[in-house]
Amino acid sequence: MHRTLVNAALALALTAGLSPAVFAAQPKEQNGVAYINGGVGQDEQNAMRALKADYNLQLTFATKQTGAYRSDVQLDIADAKGASVLSVANTGPMFFAKLPPGTYRISAAAEGKTFKRTVKLGNGAKEMTLHWENDSPDDPGVQE
Repeated sequence: MHRTLVNAALALALTAGLSPAVFAAQPKEQNGVAYINGGVGQDEQNAMRALKADYNLQLTFATKQTGAYRSDVQLDIADAKGASVLSVANTGPMFFAKLPPGTYRISAAAEGKTFKRTVKLGNGAKEMTLHWENDSPDDPGVQE
């Protein structure tokens, strides 16, 4: 049933002249936090980049050695007190969220490796790229 609805919506978007990339980059919301997820293929990456300025947390997931992007990441974001803010499966390669200013703990997991990062967000954008093969999964401390 869900697949049928998704296919119907995609067909409608294509009929209306919208590219699949624009359709895929539509904002979603969880716990009052707006986010977009995608970036598979050049068209979708361009669509995501066009919306980038609206989001203060901008994550990219990659495999550094091959240069390939990842789209299989379980992403969990908690506030400074440990309360879950976002939990999204199959994220990547690009994930943008608009979070209230504050400190957040990011957990990004794939292939048995979990990255932990703490980030302090204000009104400006914070960009982070996690490279599965070369970056340490350990939290280096608050990144401002």
